[in-house]
Amino acid sequence: MKALTLGITLLSLSLLSFASLAADLEHGKSLHNDKCQGCHDARIYTRPNRIIHSFEDLHARVEFCDTASKAGFSPQDIDDVVGYLNATYYKFPTQ
Repeated sequence: MKALTLGITLLSLSLLSFASLAADLEHGKSLHNDKCQGCHDARIYTRPNRIIHSFEDLHARVEFCDTASKAGFSPQDIDDVVGYLNATYYKFPTQ
């Protein structure tokens, strides 16, 4: 049982590391600064009544904002912005 638990833990850690590596955080920061700050500043991410409560919520919200603002993000751009926001503000476990 301990071996199974250890195996699952190691697999989970490697998947988290892979997800973190998949996003280019510097690119995400650059996109955020260029495209997202026109509508709001960083206070929206730290307000007590924020609407983002999970990594999935964050990803869906960045997709929504991309569409609403017509920013033209590629799927990788969205992942990069989500990765940047998560690493900087939210700290949710990644998928």
